[in-house]
Formats: sequence, C-alpha cells, structure tokens
Amino acid sequence: MLGEIKFCNLINTRSMIGNFNMRKNKVISIIFSSLLLITSIDFIVITTSRADHEIPANYSQNLNLNTTYVYNVTQFGGDLNWIGFDWASKYNLSTNFGGQIIVNFTGFYDKDSNDVFNLFGSPMPYMNLEFVKNDFGTLISNHTFYNVSNGEAAFNMLLGYNAFQSGFLIALNNFTELKELALAQDSGFMPGTVSVEETYNFISFDFRQDSGAQNTTLIYDKATGLLIWAYTEMIPITNPLGYKLEMSLTNYSLDLDTLYVYDILKFEGSAFWYDWDFNYIDTWTTNPGGFVTINFTGFYPRDVNEPNWSLDAFSLDIMRAWFDIEIFYKGYFGPIGPIISFTNISNREAALQMGIGFLGFQTGFLSPIIDNITLLNEIALNSANPGEVSIKETELTIGFYYDQIGGFEQSTHLIYEKRTGLLLWASTYINPYILEMSIEEFTPPQIENPPEQPDNQIDSFPMIVILAFFGVSIAFIIMNLKRRIKSDL
Repeated sequence: MLGEIKFCNLINTRSMIGNFNMRKNKVISIIFSSLLLITSIDFIVITTSRADHEIPANYSQNLNLNTTYVYNVTQFGGDLNWIGFDWASKYNLSTNFGGQIIVNFTGFYDKDSNDVFNLFGSPMPYMNLEFVKNDFGTLISNHTFYNVSNGEAAFNMLLGYNAFQSGFLIALNNFTELKELALAQDSGFMPGTVSVEETYNFISFDFRQDSGAQNTTLIYDKATGLLIWAYTEMIPITNPLGYKLEMSLTNYSLDLDTLYVYDILKFEGSAFWYDWDFNYIDTWTTNPGGFVTINFTGFYPRDVNEPNWSLDAFSLDIMRAWFDIEIFYKGYFGPIGPIISFTNISNREAALQMGIGFLGFQTGFLSPIIDNITLLNEIALNSANPGEVSIKETELTIGFYYDQIGGFEQSTHLIYEKRTGLLLWASTYINPYILEMSIEEFTPPQIENPPEQPDNQIDSFPMIVILAFFGVSIAFIIMNLKRRIKSDL
C-alpha cells in the first residue's frame, strides 16, 4: 500500500513538474514571439516611413531619403562634445583622417522647440548620424545618434554660423532668399564677413569671423540641397586643440544624363570642322543668341584616330569625356539648326575645332582632370610656350587665361567648375575667329573686347589650327631625321 502511495505521488509530482515546464515554455514562447512581433512591426514601420515619407515642397524632390550618404573625413582636430538643446552633454565624439561621417535621413519633422538660435524652421530634416574612426586602415564606429535634427547637427558640428545653421541639407525653393539670409548673418553674436558664390552645380557659403574665432565654408549641391564639402574650424574654447573638420561627400558625381546648354554671347569669323587627317567635314557658324548643346555619352580612352605626334599635355592613360554636340543659330523666329551635329566625339576633338584650349592644354567642355588642382595648374603652366598663362581660383571655380601676342595671335580664357571639371565660360580669340559662350545659369565675367582684326590676317580660324599641326608635324619629321642620321653615323 505504501509503495502504491509513493508511486502515485511520484506520478503526480512528475505530472505537476511537466505541467509547470509546459506552462513555463509556453510563457517563454509567448514572450519571445511578442518580441519578434514588436521588432518586426517596428522594422516595417521604420522602413515604410522612410520609403514613403514625402519631401516638403521647399526641399529638392531629387533627394533620395533611402540613400546612405557617406562623407570622407580629411581633417579633424580637437574633440566634439555633443550637446543637446537642453544643454546636457550627450557624447564626446571623435573621428580622424580617413574616417567617415555617415548620414541616413529619417524624414522631415517639426523643429525642436529649444532650437532658438536657428533661422530655419519646420519642417526640418532629421537623420541618423554615425561617426567612424580609421584605426590603421580599419573603420570602427565611434558613436551613432538616432533621429537628430539638422539644426542639432549643424549646431554641434559647426556646419553653419550665427543663425544660419544650414547643416547637411538646405531648402532650394528660393535661391535669392537663401543668399539674402546668408549674407544678413554677418552681424549679431559673431560678426564677420560672409560671401556667397554660385556656379552651375554648386552654391557656397563662406564665413570669416572678425575675431578669427570661426572660419566656415560650406558647399551645397543645387540639384539636391545636399552638403557636398565642408571646412570649419574654431579656436580653442573647451579644448586646447580647438576644433577642426573637413569632409567631402563620396556619393556625388557629375550628372551625365543632363543636357548641358551653352549660350553664345559672341561669334565672329568662319569656322570649318576637319577630321584628324585634315579632311574637310563641314562648315559651321552661330551668332549671339545661338547655343551649343552637349550630351555626355561616357568616358573613354583617347581617340584612336588622333595622330601620335599631336600635342596632348595630359597623360594618355586618362579617360576622356565623349559626347554628342549640336550647334544652333539664332533666327528671327527662333533657333535654326542644328547647323552642325556630331555623335559621340571626343572632348579633345571639339576643343581643337572650336578653340577651347591652347597648345597641348585642350580641356574643352570637361577638364580631363579636376581632382588634383595642383597637377592641373602645372600642366597649364608648362603648356604655355609660346605665350603666357595666368590662373585664378575661387572657392568653386578655376580659370585659365592664355595670351599669345605676335605670330598667330591667340587669347583663350576658360573658367571651369571645381569638383566636376565642367566648362562654365569660354572666350577665345584666334584672329579673326571669336567665340564667347557661357553655360546656362552662370554669370560670365566682364572682359575687354579683343583687338580689331588687321586686314592682312588669314580669313579663317581652322587654317591656323591646320598650320599649327603642320608645324608640329614638320618638327616631328625633322627630329626623326636627326635620329636616323645619328644612328647611321
């Protein structure tokens, strides 16, 4: 009997333990499933929110909210103590040369009520912001802020000045008002000098505080409003090293799908188009009010039909721009043309035929190199023989001004956009050929009129190009003859 009782108790105990374990497993399963469900819902909500979030009308509709924007850090000094608008310290951030700053926009929301020193209002862009350090070639995350406002990022990273806290993204609905707001912030808490420059693709804001405490330059893409490049520094305040940051957006490149239009401001003389063997192809002309269209087709090696002896100051390994080109004439009732049209020709061919370059420095509509300004300047200076060249730079542009007096007179002045290499303005005079043109939405500089054409000059620009090539070919032949004579001796 006792054995039966113990056996029954044992069975009841095991049954109770089994029921308890089953209930425990069920509870754990429910909790785990709930967590998975919450996480999944959260993921779905975040993903859907990012993908379907509307961009306000005053911001560019070309902006892609679902893209990760990566900035390479080229200078960083001091530390960056991130402070919230409640003036509480959040994190002491750091990055370094070779590090990165990564931006993921989360949407547009109301401006923080405590962001009182910022002239930009709601709706304001918000973002996840990650700081990455370069540890001997390995990228290591330092810290990530989630869903911080553009105003908070601008305030902490010094991506703005006074109340012009433009940060990583600017509104583009009114450039005139934007420039007025920027220029008006030259006084106040930190008085200084403000300058604004605009090209075809970019707009820059430069602030120099009178006391020298802050220097900030910010460059934005006019198509999207994104910050493209920033250099900002502050004298030591809380850190003996002060603060310095330079970074550039890696996601940016020239839009090759855009049709670039150049307005003709001046044209005189006649012009012929020849192939590389000096065979006549066509005659072309235009006039003030006419225009040139450029549709880039890609980057390819130098034209295989180009003679080996032709002058080319740039390395043969450099990939060159190729494009479709059309030239139009202004008629009484509208554009006439195209007067001349070519498909997929090299930038160098167009430069030589239209005089958009000098000697071996034939940069044409898109400079073969632009990421190394020092090298580009050296090539220009070394190419100016005979003649002289001067170089002028601004924050957004680089200009080459070549002049040769006597002999084959030539005056060729070219302005290119930094970071893209796009031709902004060209004024070339190769007696009697005159061409001045400017890309749309770019204000050309004021220039003096070229000297009047002497009566005894040759009557077409292409003849000068032909004679120049002829001279070079003769020199090439003479050099080869000398080498052969030496080898025979």
